[in-house]
Parts: sequence; C-alpha cells; structure tokens
Amino acid sequence: MKLSKISLIIAHMLLGFIIYEFSFISTYVGIGLILFGTYCILSRPDPLERYPVFFCSYIVGIEVLLRMAGANLFWEFGKYAVIYFLLLGILRQRNKFQLYSPILYYFLLLLPAIIFVPITPFNIWRQDVAFNLSGPATLALCSMYFYNRKIYLYDFEKILFFMILPIFSMAAYNIFSMPDLATYNFMPYSNFHTSGGYGPNQVSTVFGIGIASILVAQVLKINLFGSTFVNLLILSVFTGFGLITFSRGGMLAVVIAFSVSISYYLLHDQKKIYIISKGIILLIVTIISWYTIVSITDGVITERYGFGKSLYGEKFIMDLTGRALIYEIDLNIFSDKFFTGSGPGQAKELRHQYGYTGQVTAHTEFSRMLAEHGILGLLSLLILIIITGHIFVKSDTRNSKFIKLCFGLIALLSMGHSAMRLAMPEFIYGLIFMTLNDDSQINNNQIV
Repeated sequence: MKLSKISLIIAHMLLGFIIYEFSFISTYVGIGLILFGTYCILSRPDPLERYPVFFCSYIVGIEVLLRMAGANLFWEFGKYAVIYFLLLGILRQRNKFQLYSPILYYFLLLLPAIIFVPITPFNIWRQDVAFNLSGPATLALCSMYFYNRKIYLYDFEKILFFMILPIFSMAAYNIFSMPDLATYNFMPYSNFHTSGGYGPNQVSTVFGIGIASILVAQVLKINLFGSTFVNLLILSVFTGFGLITFSRGGMLAVVIAFSVSISYYLLHDQKKIYIISKGIILLIVTIISWYTIVSITDGVITERYGFGKSLYGEKFIMDLTGRALIYEIDLNIFSDKFFTGSGPGQAKELRHQYGYTGQVTAHTEFSRMLAEHGILGLLSLLILIIITGHIFVKSDTRNSKFIKLCFGLIALLSMGHSAMRLAMPEFIYGLIFMTLNDDSQINNNQIV
C-alpha cells in the first residue's frame, strides 16, 4: 500500500511536468477522467458505493490545474463533473437515494431570480446562470448524496488521498512556471507569477484544502503517505506553496477552521497529551514554513498578512483588499431590490453603478445571494445556516464532529472569500452530512 501511494505521488508530479510542457494534454486528462469514472461507476463492483465519491474528490483536487493549463473544457467543468459522477451513483443505487428536503429548498429558492436575467443573447444568459447557480446546484446534490451515508474511516482516508493527489501535479506545475525566486522582486499583492500563472486566490484555496486534509489526518491518526515524516514534509511544502501565492483567503480559512475544530476536539478528548504533542509538531512545521517563505520573499509576505509596517499592511485590516466595499454595495443592491434581486450574474454590472471602480463578480456567495436573489436569497441563506448548525449539534462521534466542524468551516469561509468559483467548498460542505464509522472496514475493490 505504501509503495503504491508513493508511485501515485511520483506519477502525479510527473503529470504536472507533462501538462506544463504540453498544455493541450490537460484537455484529454479531463475527458479521460470522465470516461474512466463512468466506466468504474457503472461497470465495476462497488458494494459500498465509493467510486462516485472518490472520483468527485479527485475532480476537486485537479480542477484548478486544468484551468491553469487552459484545458479546452467547460469553465465549470469541475462542478459539472461532480454533479455527473454523483448522478451516475444515484442512477446505479436506484431506489436507495434519500432526498433531504431542506437543502433542496435552499436551491429551489434561488431559481425564480433567473427570470430577471436578459435572455438575449442566449450565450450570455447561459453563462450568467451557469456561473452563479452551478455552485449551489453542486452543493445541494453533494449534501443530499452524503445525507446519512455511512462512510468508513478507511474510505474517508481514500477521499482525502484522492483529493490531495492532483495537488502534487499542481505543485509540480507551479515549480516549473515560477520565476527565479532569488532575483524576483516580490510585492505585497496576490501574485500570479508564483501561482502557476492563474488566480492566486483559487490556487491558495486548493493548497489550503490539501493542508487541511493532512492536518485532519494527523489528528485522527490516519497515515496518508506512509510515515509521519513524509506527512509533515508534504504539509510544509503545501504550506509554502500556499503562502507564496500571496493570496490570504485559502490560508486563513484553514487556520481559522482548524483552530476552532481542534479546540473543540481538545475539550472532548481524553488523550490531550497526544493531541497537544501533535499540535506542537504541526506548529513547528508551520513556523519553519512561514520563516522559509519570509526569507525567500525578503519579508514582503509579512506585509501581505498585515504584520509589516507598510501602508498595505494597515489596509489589510481595513478593507480586506476591497472586499468590504463589494459587500457594502451588495447590501445596497439588496436593499433596493429587496423582493426580486437583480438576477444571477446581474449584480456584476450594478456594482459599478453603485460606486465600485469597475465591473466585478461577487467575492462572497452570501452577499451575492442577497443582491441577486432578494428576499428568496435571504430565505435560502437562512436555511443554509440553520441546516449547518443542526447537522453539527446532532448526536455524533467526536471524530465525526471534528471533521464536520473543520470542513464545514473551510467550506463556508471559502464561499466567503471566493464565492463558489470552485467545486471544492460545495463538495466538502456535503461531507458534513455523512455518517462517519470509525471502525476499519474490509478494503475489497479498492482503487489503490
């Protein structure tokens, strides 16, 4: 098992190099994933119905890499692929699918606002609707698919492993696309050059979920990569890559979510010495990674996170890189269009009319729901909040609550700083609906 995992890691690092050198291959990788996933889900024995989840997990990890390489796929390929694999899983299990009506209402309440989107030209109408509603659709389907679904700890390990595998490819891609860091002039802004030439916010978000997966595995004594040393080494590498994007959202979401969830875990764990010792080790790894990036960037990273004395460091606390103004404008739009909302995607232009310097898409899903869906968006948001709280307070094991609190917070925080641009927050939000079985389970019919 250990050798198999190492081989897969090496293969994925090689894949990252190949995609960097021959970017057109990324299109065939995406298509190949759909074909291979379809075959496995529909044709291979899967008594525990794990294949749809494994392939969705892999899609979550590879989505940004495919965008980086300019794959000739739908822009929302990641979300469409997750929906497709889960629908195949539902088709195969037939009558066993359990509908969870509250999350269905969350999605249905967002649909009426579509009538306020201009239908001509049709291509623009399609893009606005798909870009803004494919995320909620993915979240709703993931939640319903995982609702009361028993996931064994062994299979949860697989979910984390398959989600992390493509992140190795993305890390390799980043290495080859980076400038010479020894001579590069860093500035305290999100950096496309150190993010594979793609959006730093989304790149840091993916590295962030990789970091969170390793941290969760360490707490639950899941040995993802064969040894504690390798686990910590990969953790430090992902932390370094996440920090050097200079995009704070993905990193801060992990820090906040893990801090809250581990605090809860410590309060309910009798083996506090073990957890504290693990925590000290993880803290040391994080500090080493931080100071390594500080050294590489000549201290500019400290300004980016508001620790420096520059004007930019002060600005970080005040306006969150302009996001606070977007939130304020969205609330003004909501106030003016309280009953109807502006329609999915229509607030992009309105934000400029309400005082933003140009057209800008929503940075948070929550203010977008209010501005574009009006009172129905508010009701939908309230349902989402109530469901999240209800799921957590339900009677459950300590390990399960720790996972749900950590991943649930990361999902919500990710929606808060980058809306639903990626399939990641929707998928990991769905995980809070699962029923975790801590027992080891027979590992027949495994992919790895």
